[in-house]
Amino acid sequence: MAPHEELLAPLNVVALFGATGMLGNAILSALLKSPRLGYEPEVVVFLRPGKDLDDTRLDPHPRLRVVHNDYMQKGPELAKALNGIDAVVSALSGPAVAAQYHIFNSAINAGVRRFYPSEFGFHHPYSAPGDPGARILPLWFEKEQFTTHAKLHPAVEEGKIAYTFIGAGDLYNQPQEPFWCPWVQDRDLYQVPVVGNPDALVDWSNIDDIARYTVATLSKPELSINATLNFPSETMSQKTMVDLFARYAKGREVTVRHFSSNDAHHFAARPEEAPKEIAENSLIPVDFFFVVKCIQGSGTFRRSRWECHWDLFPEVQRTTFEEYLKERFPE
Repeated sequence: MAPHEELLAPLNVVALFGATGMLGNAILSALLKSPRLGYEPEVVVFLRPGKDLDDTRLDPHPRLRVVHNDYMQKGPELAKALNGIDAVVSALSGPAVAAQYHIFNSAINAGVRRFYPSEFGFHHPYSAPGDPGARILPLWFEKEQFTTHAKLHPAVEEGKIAYTFIGAGDLYNQPQEPFWCPWVQDRDLYQVPVVGNPDALVDWSNIDDIARYTVATLSKPELSINATLNFPSETMSQKTMVDLFARYAKGREVTVRHFSSNDAHHFAARPEEAPKEIAENSLIPVDFFFVVKCIQGSGTFRRSRWECHWDLFPEVQRTTFEEYLKERFPE
């Protein structure tokens, strides 16, 4: 058998970390309703003690089981719990991202053949006015460090385990972000934030697209082995998004709240001076979002089309923002 031939075997038992989060929950749903006909993996959700899946649609499900394990704490118990797992998908966020080192090592010890780190994003260096060079947001830096750790790990080099990274654009349908994604709520008056140049093109992704794409890559391990695969749903400007939203949100007033690039730099440096309703209506730190939006407004938050991998998994269709709005605001 060739050194990595066994890594191409079907990934029929998938462990999911972070299933209670926004993207993790979408990945869980996609695993249980696969976009590829005939791919029906067994799904093992790892939750920390005291946590449970708060979704009655999933209980009971013949291909789903839950394992409680404190994966934030180092120890041999996690490797034992991962015995028999073919692939690990991490959708962890925030402080839990750091637990991936322990999860990755435990996966290697358990004989897991594929590891999906919690990527699902797009990292950029950031330079504020007066900076002598560029810097990177702490969360992005942490993910970049783990990327290097995984790619250069001896177990990967030796063909004992493989990795897959999934890249995305900014998620345009985040239900817990009513300030930055106002269309997720029902209102009579909407105010859409636009940062920097409203005509700058930006990569956007639909949460469910990314979830389905992740599952499709699991279903074809030979196409996703040791790869970084990018799947933006659409590339469009903030102005185009506002215009589309105004068209479909019939009977509702849609206005724009514009932040200049200087505003974005200022609030990224002094988030306490940003409008209070941003922090009150967002789970993501104010400075993080203003850095992201500043980069978007510069026109560089997009990939070359040569770096996107839509055609590898044609069973996953991209959801345009207009299609999302048509469903969100039916006639």
